Amino acid sequence: MSDNQAQIYKEYIERIEEIRSLSTPSLEDIEDAGKYTEELRNNFVRIGKLAALNREFLDSQLYPMIQSDDLFGEKEIEGLKELSEALISAENGENLDLSIVSLIEDRLTADANRKQDFRMQVEHMDAQMSVYYELMNTTNRIFSYPEISDHYRRKGFALGETFMKLLEKESFINVDNIALRQMILTNARYSISLFEYLKGDRRANATQIRWLERMLEVAEDPFYLEALGDYDWIYHRYRTLQYYGLAPENNNAAGFNDEELQLIWQRTEEYAAFCNANKAYIRDELECGEDLINIPLILERNRYLAGKTSRNVYFETLLKMYHDSGMEEFAEGSYDFNLLIPVELVGLVNPEHVTEKEKTILHELYQNMLSDAFHMPNGGGMMAFLGKYFDLIEHFIEIPSGISFAGMILQSIAALHPPTYVHSQMVGQLTECLCGHLIRLWPEVLLGVLNCTTVEEVQKRKDEIVDFAYHAGLLHDTGKISIIDTVFIYGRRLLDMEFDLIKTHPRTGYELMLRHPSTRPYAEVALGHHKWYDNSRGYPEEFDTSKSPLKPIIDMVMCADCLDTVGRSYSRGKSLDDFLQELEEGSGTRYAPWLPGLFRDKEVASDLNYRMKEGRRQNYQNIYYLLWAMLKQCEEQ
Repeated sequence: MSDNQAQIYKEYIERIEEIRSLSTPSLEDIEDAGKYTEELRNNFVRIGKLAALNREFLDSQLYPMIQSDDLFGEKEIEGLKELSEALISAENGENLDLSIVSLIEDRLTADANRKQDFRMQVEHMDAQMSVYYELMNTTNRIFSYPEISDHYRRKGFALGETFMKLLEKESFINVDNIALRQMILTNARYSISLFEYLKGDRRANATQIRWLERMLEVAEDPFYLEALGDYDWIYHRYRTLQYYGLAPENNNAAGFNDEELQLIWQRTEEYAAFCNANKAYIRDELECGEDLINIPLILERNRYLAGKTSRNVYFETLLKMYHDSGMEEFAEGSYDFNLLIPVELVGLVNPEHVTEKEKTILHELYQNMLSDAFHMPNGGGMMAFLGKYFDLIEHFIEIPSGISFAGMILQSIAALHPPTYVHSQMVGQLTECLCGHLIRLWPEVLLGVLNCTTVEEVQKRKDEIVDFAYHAGLLHDTGKISIIDTVFIYGRRLLDMEFDLIKTHPRTGYELMLRHPSTRPYAEVALGHHKWYDNSRGYPEEFDTSKSPLKPIIDMVMCADCLDTVGRSYSRGKSLDDFLQELEEGSGTRYAPWLPGLFRDKEVASDLNYRMKEGRRQNYQNIYYLLWAMLKQCEEQ
């Protein structure tokens, strides 16, 4: 790879990192809301310039290279490998762009297959395994479309089975390169991580146990001990036993049977003893000190699941661990222990009968979760954090006297991605404005909304209807909590696979919102806010908004969502004149036919102009005050 090409790749990586940092500016050096607002606006301009440079690089250089039919030379392969490694292992521990890495590795693997180069095949399969695992974990949060995560899991399992076959003695002996042998064993073991988050699949559970036992057998087999040279067998055993201990996470969501749970408990005891005997190695050489912190939790959980302790004793033990851990680690972004425990605790609470003590505990857990979320955007490790965080969101238990689900979602989005929070506020306020004026001008359009049967009732219940419209708009992007790391992708056009992820958020939001009183009334609006007025386009395809009594609200939220663009693309915001033309061109198809007339009304235009300018500035200030309050709360804990 030439020095010039290496510099081009380096600058691309630096731009991605800068864009992520700019989208969530730190409050540490900002003294007031005015300066925060100014910084956000300046950041938007800077992001736009960086994004243009990234699109130019991708469209003119990287995509044409990947899509070409020519076999790569050694320098091209070297450069792409380095770019791939940089994107998947950034300095702050955050995967910068898994989708691009997947494109690169798929192409490099295809080249290796065409050349029938075994060494290259194994090396690129090694890289693909990491990508599929990360993509599986990222998409696992999209529970409304499990087939997406299953797609990447199957791809990873196919690679894992290949590595397992290569590990068989008759195949392994023919691999004459020790480094490749070590890579084969490492990936055979790593493929076991693909069983994470599988639920109720007894055949998969049995396979996981079989593969785990196979890894322990290999570590005792003289054939492999000799064939693998100076392979780190301590690490191998450590990771294998750790996989055993982690297997029944989330209160055995995987559904291991009693016999399997007994074996898992025994192996977990071995894991604890092994870690104790090799504590210095794990802490100092592997730099995995957090794993040592988690051992008491894993031990207690697997003891409980194996029937060695009662539910009440387990619950109280977890609670003591959580309180003893203190919040200093939590505030520093060390999320493992302080999210693993809440996941287990919440799983032990019966949502149909929550005791007063449990209500207090849940409130504490959720407040602390939000504190940790506040530290994540510029702290690295977002993907790993979101896995556990979303477990708690998915199993959230709403308590009238505690944090509502609506409050939890909005504060989480504010903490994890302020631009999406500002966008949600804008859509809520724009919808509120439109609804108020619609009642003034054409109240008959809202017949059927909130069971109103006459125009007089619509007018009489104006405040109630407008308030409903505001909250429906405010919560329309609830489902984005499951794909917040995909929302982070700026600086390039979404790939087809990423657009597929984006299209999942209306249904995910709908299914989450149906579970809780604070969000249930607005769930159908979240489901339909990307559907065209005539249902000819948009998503999800199967939802027909014409059959919903909330259709006028859905149409207003969809309109407000399209009007507000700054929070999503950092492009120039649409003017009302631009948008009115768009409304007129799409009247009766994309947009409700009464919307152009509504926008032409002078009072509506005046109010919308104010909301889009002064209102946006106020929302920037509000996010500052909200984040500042969360920061102070963290410092006080």
